[in-house]
Amino acid sequence: MTIKDIAKAAGVSTSTVSKVLNGKDDNISEETRKRVRDIIAEFDYVPYAGVRDSLLAKNSTIAVVLPTLKSRFCLDFFEKAQSLAIKSGYTCTLYLSGPGEEREKEIIRSVSEEHTAGLLYFPRSSGALDALTESGSNISSAVLLDCDYPQRLFPRINRDFRNIAKEGTTRLLNKNNKRVALVLSSELSGASKKLVEAGYEEAHRACGVFFEKDLILEEKDREKAIGMILNAGIDGVICCDSRVAGEIHHSVREKHFSVPQDVSILCLEDDISLEHLVPSVSAVKSDPENMAKLAVDALVSQISAKKKTFFSTYLPFETVDRQSIRDYEKPLNKILVAGSINMDITMKVKRSPKLGETTLASSLNTWPGGKGANQAIGVSRFGADAFMLGRLGNDIYGKQLYEQLTKENVNLDGVAFSYNNPTGTAYISVQEDGRNTIIVNPGANARLTPTYVDSKRELFEDAVFCLLQMEIPLPSVTEILGICKERNIKAILKPSPAQGLPEEMLKDLFLMIPNREELDILVPGKGSPEEKARKITEKGVSNVIVTLSENGCLYTDGRTVKYYEALDYPCVDATGASDIFISCLAVELSKGSDLDKAIKTATVAASYSVSKEGVQNAIIDRHLLDELYKSSFVK
Repeated sequence: MTIKDIAKAAGVSTSTVSKVLNGKDDNISEETRKRVRDIIAEFDYVPYAGVRDSLLAKNSTIAVVLPTLKSRFCLDFFEKAQSLAIKSGYTCTLYLSGPGEEREKEIIRSVSEEHTAGLLYFPRSSGALDALTESGSNISSAVLLDCDYPQRLFPRINRDFRNIAKEGTTRLLNKNNKRVALVLSSELSGASKKLVEAGYEEAHRACGVFFEKDLILEEKDREKAIGMILNAGIDGVICCDSRVAGEIHHSVREKHFSVPQDVSILCLEDDISLEHLVPSVSAVKSDPENMAKLAVDALVSQISAKKKTFFSTYLPFETVDRQSIRDYEKPLNKILVAGSINMDITMKVKRSPKLGETTLASSLNTWPGGKGANQAIGVSRFGADAFMLGRLGNDIYGKQLYEQLTKENVNLDGVAFSYNNPTGTAYISVQEDGRNTIIVNPGANARLTPTYVDSKRELFEDAVFCLLQMEIPLPSVTEILGICKERNIKAILKPSPAQGLPEEMLKDLFLMIPNREELDILVPGKGSPEEKARKITEKGVSNVIVTLSENGCLYTDGRTVKYYEALDYPCVDATGASDIFISCLAVELSKGSDLDKAIKTATVAASYSVSKEGVQNAIIDRHLLDELYKSSFVK
């Protein structure tokens, strides 16, 4: 068959056939072009190899460049795009770019050399986009997908990563999941990752939850995410990839944690596999088939019309609620903590020096501390609503401590900075057996005056307990106890540092918790701990708990006495064990536990804490606390 035969069969001139063969057919209708191409293909007419390859490739092949087929989104996109392309008279060639800019550039060069009719492309690097620009007329029709780089030569259809991440994060935070980790996907481009991170951060700001950048993890760090769930109080995980969401779901259950009781999981892409998990995993869903339809329509329009249509659009998305997000109960009970906020400077020594003696420390560490701050963080971690009443210096320690309390979700409406006093500091020497001595410089804590307390009366509204210590001025303690009495708030006093207390202060006090040494100062002279504790109740205190270090504690209400044994943990640092005991006790009582159960639970928390350095670092997480309580006291 000759070119004249083709022209005769198509009912056109030889000039028209020549123009179709040489790609110079801009002024020829699509119907005529298709009729000529069909006859050429039917009779396998080959004028010369170059024209044939150009004709068949340029007019019938669409290149699809995906980052992976492991992602269900990408797989569904390709299947739909291929189906739609075939209906429009095209075939699809699939390329997988994977990691690495050079691989992407190589694909773009290959597509360019083959004179492909069009390109559907998920770019992962700006360098590869430069290669696309440099291809010139060889790639004249393309649609860029999930492209957040500043490239304006072709239409773009993107998933709305910023708002998808914001929506998913907000959903977890509004369910009171307070520490939510984000696990990024290795298949996302660098620009897309930044948008996901931005949406995640914006959700924290909008929900008033402290943003922790360290909770943003790469996919390769997903094992770290599991470890953080176990050890760092993570109660929610957001995954960008359904495959990773499935792995974390499996690992959490393998570690004997529960979804969603212990940790909520949400995915920023949907997959049928998420439905089949038990419990099934919630997702924020963009429709890959919708993206494929928009992309193929835009590409075919470019190819057919021989003109460029520049636009940029975002895919709509929706949240699919399943069973993997727990609506954690918001703390129903408010506990006000009034007291000291210090920076603890801890030195490890073989033994504390005698008077006139010098000894060397083996190490020195600084830890956020202060009995008030310790108790407030304990209250928050154990599950109640913690409000802090205190003062800080306007210095580096003060700013660090303020940030730490914010991070722990402690309400700081009652905390103000003093510009004339430094932040309080505590100098702690810890002996090899874990026992310690403490010297406190009150600093700004001294500015927690009765006048300041009176100015913060609104903080006492709706509080069920108020925790107090003696590292603030005694007149302020008296003022606070007076407000508690007015508003029927149960006050719990830790008399440290111990001093003689006016009997008027002790009347109607719900609970006092001294240690053995403090008890001897409060009730000097001979007598057993039982006898001295009873004497305190005789002065009007309803309940007394005396902490006895490794020997546990004793409780009395003046009529009955009961001893509670400590759990056997190796003692590394006993600093602040009583603060942890008190905060745990208060939370348990606020939840309706009786004193017996509350003391047992607090004993578990305090016993465990001595096996860790520092105070706030040693506060046990709620899940482990409940497990240890069951194993120790529930038969």
